[in-house]
Amino acid sequence: MKFTLNLRHMDSLTHRKKQLAPQIQGLLSDIIKVIPNVVQVYLNKGHEKKNTFKFRWNIIIDAPKNDINNKFLPIVQGLFFDHQDHFHNLFSNDYAKTELANGNLFFINYCRTEHLIFGNREIGFPWNQHEDLTNETVQKNIEEDFRTSLEGSFAFQKGFKYFKSEGNLSQAAFMAHQGFELGYRVLEGFLCGKVKICHKIEVHQKFLERNIFRTKGMFNLEDNTEMELLELLDRAYSSSRYENSFHIERGQLDILEHKLECFLDEIKKLFEKELELLQTHNTSGKKTSVEQQNVEGANLLDTIRQLSRENFEMMRPANRRTKKGYYLNHVYIHSHFSLFYTLKSTLNVCILALDEQCDMTLDIKNIKEDVKTVLEFAKNLIPLEEGNYLDEMRELMLSDKETTT
Repeated sequence: MKFTLNLRHMDSLTHRKKQLAPQIQGLLSDIIKVIPNVVQVYLNKGHEKKNTFKFRWNIIIDAPKNDINNKFLPIVQGLFFDHQDHFHNLFSNDYAKTELANGNLFFINYCRTEHLIFGNREIGFPWNQHEDLTNETVQKNIEEDFRTSLEGSFAFQKGFKYFKSEGNLSQAAFMAHQGFELGYRVLEGFLCGKVKICHKIEVHQKFLERNIFRTKGMFNLEDNTEMELLELLDRAYSSSRYENSFHIERGQLDILEHKLECFLDEIKKLFEKELELLQTHNTSGKKTSVEQQNVEGANLLDTIRQLSRENFEMMRPANRRTKKGYYLNHVYIHSHFSLFYTLKSTLNVCILALDEQCDMTLDIKNIKEDVKTVLEFAKNLIPLEEGNYLDEMRELMLSDKETTT
């Protein structure tokens, strides 16, 4: 019996699509019709105690970010106008691959094969083939990245307490604003898949509430007292940049201090829940891997051939945590000075190439050193390993051999 992993996946995807509700099938059909650039669509079912949406659509589009925001987003918003309990995310193909490779928990947890309702996971997004996503090292890196990203909020929290104790209430309010803003951005990264670029806390609050229910540390937009605090926070930020006339009461700062402390604790708890979800996926993924090992091993060559025909780059996304990655060479710069020195040497070599412009070469003292630096830099950019890999792939593609089971 002859078959490939790709065909087996297509059968599984077809089965899942048949199980979708007519409303979901209709929306999916409309999306594919009006946006031909759609690569994949993932559907997440909301948790009644956690999420504010009934369904969340993660739509991956092969287009630049500007086109997604200016051209496709208004179209999708129109399609979902009568489905307010559905939340939609639009991501560019490149952005999603980069975030996945960098260990963004949103893409790891919510853009998995079991969520896929359109597209082919073997082409463009090898979610389950990325060798580093399920090991302990990457999980530690994810935790380390989280701690690092939250350090800014804790630093502003300390600044808030310091300025409050010194009686500089307006500066304390500014510190509180920055602590909240950075905290919201951290949350948005692993709960929404992208960060809202805005300095207004109210905007961040509304953006998050489209995904999760409000927590104690967040602001109740329907409460007048909380809205007053929220407006004071946003004014504290603008005042620090554009004016100096800002006033806030110590009692209001006391409330903000308590809310900020709760908020930062909640961020850690929410992250731990997402990490637990990742661990659950890892455990189940290992079981599935053992069960399918014989089938997948026998058909690996067919899979490689198919991927190679479509696009060499899709074999593995470039990952900033590892040196591996096709069509990507790493040049190590040891310091900012080293980088600028290499740039200077490059310009000097270009000047030396202009033989007639003798006056331009007078200030160049270390000609041999400049030439050596530039040539070494250029040599490191030659993709020798990638060339060897492409030759091997070419031989596989031209081979008439077939793998059967």
